[in-house]
Amino acid sequence: MAGAGHQVRRTVMENSRSIPAIIADLLEQASTLLQTEASLARAELSENLESIAAGLAMLVVGAALLIPGLVVLLQACAAAVTAAGLPDYWSLAIFGGGVFVLGLIFMSVGRRRMKLSNLKPRKTIDELDRDVALAKQQMMGTMHAKTQRAA
Repeated sequence: MAGAGHQVRRTVMENSRSIPAIIADLLEQASTLLQTEASLARAELSENLESIAAGLAMLVVGAALLIPGLVVLLQACAAAVTAAGLPDYWSLAIFGGGVFVLGLIFMSVGRRRMKLSNLKPRKTIDELDRDVALAKQQMMGTMHAKTQRAA
């Protein structure tokens, strides 16, 4: 009976892959994984750059509104408010200030969209973390199975 158990264990060990074969397979899969993750990172970076371009466009719109808006509205509103009896400086402060605040809001939104932290490929980093955890788990399972077979 002891000979039959030894024969089964020997057959199982002959059918299992060698450690160099497992390592070669692991390296090949890791290479494929890294290539896939690099493609994902490039795609995500491209998406983030598009967001920055939109932020830049908002800055341009904000600046375009600030300058002529201040000039035109200050002139028209100052004339109207002055005709109503307020001094010129109050009319300039009220209407010019409103347009100025609007321009600042546009510029603030654009600046927020252009933060470097928005370029960080968060999805890719999360995916890499999951892949590393899975690889560790598989390695531990393979090592555990090898130890079980050896025993």
